[in-house]
Amino acid sequence: MSTRYATVTVNTKFNTASWRAIFAFSIVVLVLFSIALDKNTYLASQTVVFSLGNQALQILPEIFWHNVTYLGDALVLVPLLSFICLFNKRAWAAMFGAIPLACVLSHAGKNFFAIPRPAAILDLEQFTIIGSTLTAHTSFPSGHTITIFTAMSAIWFVISTADYKRSYAKYLLVTLLCLVASITAVSRVAVGAHWPADLIFGAVLGIVAGFSGEYLTRRYSGWWHWAKAKPLYLGYFVLFFCGVLLFSAVNGKVPELAIVWAAIIVSTIVGTYIALKAALNT
Repeated sequence: MSTRYATVTVNTKFNTASWRAIFAFSIVVLVLFSIALDKNTYLASQTVVFSLGNQALQILPEIFWHNVTYLGDALVLVPLLSFICLFNKRAWAAMFGAIPLACVLSHAGKNFFAIPRPAAILDLEQFTIIGSTLTAHTSFPSGHTITIFTAMSAIWFVISTADYKRSYAKYLLVTLLCLVASITAVSRVAVGAHWPADLIFGAVLGIVAGFSGEYLTRRYSGWWHWAKAKPLYLGYFVLFFCGVLLFSAVNGKVPELAIVWAAIIVSTIVGTYIALKAALNT
């Protein structure tokens, strides 16, 4: 009787916490949505904060921010995180399952709000730009922030259901994922590409997209079980992304940064290891 009661209590607490999180997210989305509807109001609320943040973040070297910001580029992030499929193929699959919703939310938001980027309206001498100068009216929400939060939250939603012998392992993991996602998001202000509120809205949308990936892998498992049943194909799949990134780097589509080469090296090792192991076991 006591065990059953405890289970019900835990589930109730979980449901309450979930609804509180959903309510908080809804408030954030509604506030930002209402402000972004008026471009002048939105830009007026962001200019000073952006300028101060962009200037303060230059305490760290430009090369740091230039590398970190590419964690929000799916072309770099997917190969870099390929090692996850060695430990949890469902978490790896959840990232891909979250991509459709993440893309829809990102493109729909950018096209609907059409908020100009900082370089489109500010004097370029007033702030620091690292990398390309972006002037399109596609600032809200931040696509890089959506990408990193989608990946990190998809991983977390899957792994959080795993049975850890030590509870602090989960806290350590969520702290690490949040830290990586947050620093990547902040880098978009540091490189002069986004307004601060773009990051907040992007993070919320990324978390929603990440949850959709976890749901799809849990509710409809057939579409990703090939990664377990046919590891040789999984190895080739990882090497394919490695090849695309290498081709892009060689042809100047992405800068030859340390983070880019790290992604190439990681995916090469992971893809080759999976493929060779599968071939030897055949």
